[in-house]
Amino acid sequence: MQNVAEKLEAGSVSLQDFRQQDPEFQELMLNIISIHVASEMYGADCFEPSILKAPTAEFKMRMAKTVMEEYGHHLRFRQLMEELDLDWEEYARRKGHLTTFDTPVDTWADQVVFLALVDRAAAHQFRHFVNSPYQPFQKACQETLKEEYGHVGLGMDGVKHLLQTEEGRAQVEAAVKIWLPVGLQSFGGDGSKRNEAYRRWCIKQDTNENMRLAYFQQVRNIITQDWGIDIPEDMNEVWRSDGDDTERAY
Repeated sequence: MQNVAEKLEAGSVSLQDFRQQDPEFQELMLNIISIHVASEMYGADCFEPSILKAPTAEFKMRMAKTVMEEYGHHLRFRQLMEELDLDWEEYARRKGHLTTFDTPVDTWADQVVFLALVDRAAAHQFRHFVNSPYQPFQKACQETLKEEYGHVGLGMDGVKHLLQTEEGRAQVEAAVKIWLPVGLQSFGGDGSKRNEAYRRWCIKQDTNENMRLAYFQQVRNIITQDWGIDIPEDMNEVWRSDGDDTERAY
C-alpha cells in the first residue's frame, strides 16, 4: 500500500492503482470528486433559468452552452465514481453541493457576476487539481478548467454589457456585494485541517488563506479598474472567516 505522500507526483496514480493507495488519500479524492458530482448537477439546475433571462439571442446561446457544459461536468466526474464501482448518488447525497449554491441566482446580473467572480474562484482551485496525483481526476480537471475559463469569459462580457447603462451598473454593483463574499468563502475555512491533508497528498499546493488572498487581489483589480466599482482594499472588510472548516467547500 502506498502511504508516503511525498512520492505521489502529478498523474502518478492510475485507476488500477487507486485501491492500493493510503486510505486517507482515497478518502480525500472521493470527497473532492463527490462534491463535484453533486455541485455540477445542482449548479446546472440553478443556471438553467438564466438562459431565458439573458438579454440577447447571443447571450442566450452562450448561457445555454454553459448550462450544457455544467451538466457535462457532472457526467465527467460521475464517471470517475462509476469507474471505481461506487454509488455516486449515495456519495453525492452524503456530501451535498458547494455552499456557493446556497445563494439564489435571481437575475441576469446575478448570473454574469457569478460567472465572472465565483467561477473564477473555481478556476483558481482547478489550477491546483490539474496537478493531482490521481490521473483520471487530473484529466477530468484539465478538461473542465478549459470550459471554466469560457464561463468566466461569458460573465465578463455580460457584465460589460450591463455596465453600458446606469440601471445595469446599479445591478452589477448590487450583485458584486452578494457574490464576492461567496467567491471568497468557496476556498474553505482558514487553518483548514482538510486543506492541510490535501497538501500533504499533493492534491492542492497552497493554503486556503493564500489562495483566497491571491484571488481577492485579482478580482479587486477587475472590479475597481475594469468595472469602475469601489470595494474595500482590505479583504476582511468584505469577508471574514468564521473558523468553520466547512465540508461543503473544495
